[in-house]
Amino acid sequence: MATNMLSITHDEAISRAKKIAAVCAENAERAEKLRRMPPENVKAMEESDLIGLIIPKERGGYGIDSWMMVADVVSEVGRVCGSSGWCFDLLIQHQWVFGMYPPEAQDMVYKADPRPKIGTSFMPVGKTQPAPGGFRLTGEWSFSSGIDHSDWAIVGAPVFPANGGGPPDIRFFLLNRDQFTVRDTWNAMGLRGSGSNNVVANDVLVREEHTLRAAEFAMGTAPGTKTNKGVMFREPGYTAFPFGIFCPLIGIARGAYDCFVEFAKNRQASPGRDQQSQLYSAQRVVGEAAAEIDAAYLLAKSIDDMLQTSLPLNEAQTVASKRNFALASRLAMRAVDRMMEISGARGIGDSNPLQRFWRDMHAAANHVAWNPDGNYLAAGALALGQPAPRNHL
Repeated sequence: MATNMLSITHDEAISRAKKIAAVCAENAERAEKLRRMPPENVKAMEESDLIGLIIPKERGGYGIDSWMMVADVVSEVGRVCGSSGWCFDLLIQHQWVFGMYPPEAQDMVYKADPRPKIGTSFMPVGKTQPAPGGFRLTGEWSFSSGIDHSDWAIVGAPVFPANGGGPPDIRFFLLNRDQFTVRDTWNAMGLRGSGSNNVVANDVLVREEHTLRAAEFAMGTAPGTKTNKGVMFREPGYTAFPFGIFCPLIGIARGAYDCFVEFAKNRQASPGRDQQSQLYSAQRVVGEAAAEIDAAYLLAKSIDDMLQTSLPLNEAQTVASKRNFALASRLAMRAVDRMMEISGARGIGDSNPLQRFWRDMHAAANHVAWNPDGNYLAAGALALGQPAPRNHL
């Protein structure tokens, strides 16, 4: 346990994030070509020490206990490069997931590396076999953003009852860098630089204490809550999980807004006509987009406030938080869409960052965490006195 407790102010964290952003802005096009993070970007993230933002103070981190501070910090990077904001956020957010693991696993990892870089892929597609002290694990997991620069991986797999009866125990398995390889599979229209490649493990031994039950993660009752006392570690995992996607998404929306405003100030609508900034249509779009982006942020803040003050959540609160996250993602996406729609032919050129923000927004907004249809359905069913689907609680 750490004896000299670290602290950081909001202003200092933002200042450090801006330094990361300066590096990532220079490398935005290069990240897309590499299809992963340039080493300079990762180095800037590490040197900022912001990876430790939500690591508990007792384990040598800053112990920040609010998702909105993470959103503010990550947004500074996401507004210059969506892929960099995405990967930066996950380096921070995955400390939250890992903070729910048994203390023995945390002791081992944080002693070896106070700022571990962790990639994840939670879908339970792996195969397990019981083994002395733990499990043998084999599988291949998709969409592990930033896995190329990660030293650890967390992947999902079912553990079936020994007698063959009953449902499987879904768990998240912690792997060190010697236990997995990376298969280059990431070729996408958006978040191209995120390196969301596949994790491959072949018959590796994972100790019992290096696993986390998905059910305990979902309930906010994981073993890590015994030592990590922050509110965030007691939040229901699947309710709070969308913050990990929202933080870079709001940065992407703000970056698109910055880009379009600057673009419109200097663009003639057509030869011999006024500048676009003088047109009513552009002014209205900018005003509405700004309102949508602010509204998305405030919806997320309301969820963070609720998690801070109202644990454990009741059914209505859980459904409302997922509904509002879904709407926040749609508001941010609509804001970027409406700016892209009036950007003309110059807006789609490779030299205009607006098209990159637009692509990155649609990639981020397409994440399964938002699930607008399912989350709106659950909220509507509950409001109408009907049972909400259990997988939305």
